[in-house]
Amino acid sequence: MPAAASYTPPRSRIWKETETQPQLISWAEARIAIVAIATVLAVAFRVSALSTYGFSEDELNKVQAVEEYRAGHFSANAEHPMLMKLAMWGSAALANEWNRIVPPDQSIPAETAFRLPNAIAGAATTVALFVLADLLFGPTVGVVASVIWAFDVNAIAINRIGKEDTFLLLFFLLGIVFYERAKRIGRVSETSARTTAQTWYTLSGATFGLMFASKYMPHFLGIYALFNLLTDPNPASNKPHRLRHFGAMGAAFLAANAAILLPATWRYIPSYVQGDMLMHHGYLYNGAMYVTDVVISPLGVPFTYYLRLLATKVPLVVLAALIPGVIELVRRREERGFVFLRVLAVFFIVPYSLMAPKFLRYSLPMLATVDLIAAVGLVSGISWLLRKGWLTRATKWSVAPAAVVVFFSGLLVAERSAPPFYSLFRNEIGMRLDPALTTFPEQTYDYGVRESVAAIAAVAEPTAVIATDAPVVAAHYVRLDGRPDIEVRSLSESGMSSGPHQGWVIVQDEHRSFENELIVEQLRARAKPWAEFRMAEVVAAQVFRLEEK
Repeated sequence: MPAAASYTPPRSRIWKETETQPQLISWAEARIAIVAIATVLAVAFRVSALSTYGFSEDELNKVQAVEEYRAGHFSANAEHPMLMKLAMWGSAALANEWNRIVPPDQSIPAETAFRLPNAIAGAATTVALFVLADLLFGPTVGVVASVIWAFDVNAIAINRIGKEDTFLLLFFLLGIVFYERAKRIGRVSETSARTTAQTWYTLSGATFGLMFASKYMPHFLGIYALFNLLTDPNPASNKPHRLRHFGAMGAAFLAANAAILLPATWRYIPSYVQGDMLMHHGYLYNGAMYVTDVVISPLGVPFTYYLRLLATKVPLVVLAALIPGVIELVRRREERGFVFLRVLAVFFIVPYSLMAPKFLRYSLPMLATVDLIAAVGLVSGISWLLRKGWLTRATKWSVAPAAVVVFFSGLLVAERSAPPFYSLFRNEIGMRLDPALTTFPEQTYDYGVRESVAAIAAVAEPTAVIATDAPVVAAHYVRLDGRPDIEVRSLSESGMSSGPHQGWVIVQDEHRSFENELIVEQLRARAKPWAEFRMAEVVAAQVFRLEEK
């Protein structure tokens, strides 16, 4: 089996002042401190102002599922596994207990409570990436990868919403970490080492089971299995005990997703897969409407979607670090770690790009792969500089630190420019290609519906009607605003309200579809918005007041 790739830069030491005398700390101690600081920052970035956005429609499906769980009905929202919703249930319960004992101004909003598990899981991915990169490439790459992820504005944006992708990635990476750890231990011939390796293999199986309990994406395990087949086709005895490995996987999956055993779940899933739950169709991307039915793949949303996303929304310093990283992927193509990165890059970008439906949150595994390649690129680039004989010693030790300072300053500037609307971030390329921020309307994540409903509820007449294509969200906030008399309808299904009652329409580009496109165009052509709600310079939601008939 090819040896794991490992960078071995000169051993670093950091001066640590004490009251008596200077004391050196080792690179091992320093990297633990750096990763710990990066993780704390990752938590801070991800949990800060989580209630800036109102709930999105997908998130409210989770909120309603948790309410069903409390009532003992566990087949709700059955198209997705239970693990994340169980975490949300626990977080909401703790928030409710906290809110009972603190003043109202210190209470935890429901939006924060339901998103907190994802934010924590996203921050925990910082440590998972460090350990994985350490195993495959050495500790220096691990430290760099963890810091890049902590500051990754696009990952932060996805980690701050209540969707399953964050949990999926975390447990996927942890499963690989435990498996790679077992591989390393299993190389030793002693019986005790092999016994220890089997323990890690079993733990890996259980973690992959939690991955399946986060989101039904079995091909993730297939991607990692393919990687192992390419790098270690004849593992001999250094492989997991199948019964223990897959048994642990199944047990963990069932423990965290017991609803899969319910007949109601199996009655629901076929309807969902066949698209019976879809009320509107189409996806607005870069000013055009595209079909998103899986059966028409690779037609649908253009295959350049994710490539454009990476080119325009990843900070330029990270894109620059990808260049030496890609060179290393080609140059060191036989080494286990570099095969791993190539497999991830190909199977996360190519199949996703060919599928008709595409969404921003689906890019999360790609972002982790990009961060790993960039970490490899930064470390290899600096190592290359330090090895060049034609550079003087003074030049080497001035250029290398300068490159590090520029890189991490770029990360910091990108992160500081993004909050609280991380999803709107774009780099300098994106600013030129998409100055009006219209390429990815999905990036508004239903921002403005909560605010629109509050504005309407404050002035609407009794029995008014709101038409919107985020009806679940609008209905939720209508109840919270104490206006149960206001009726909420789907704009795509029912059109604009007509009749003796007062009518309101909430328009969002992220919910434009083939069913409502003509209605929205006509409405905008003949009337001015009664109110607009913006995320920075982006109009996220418009409210139109209809004349009574």
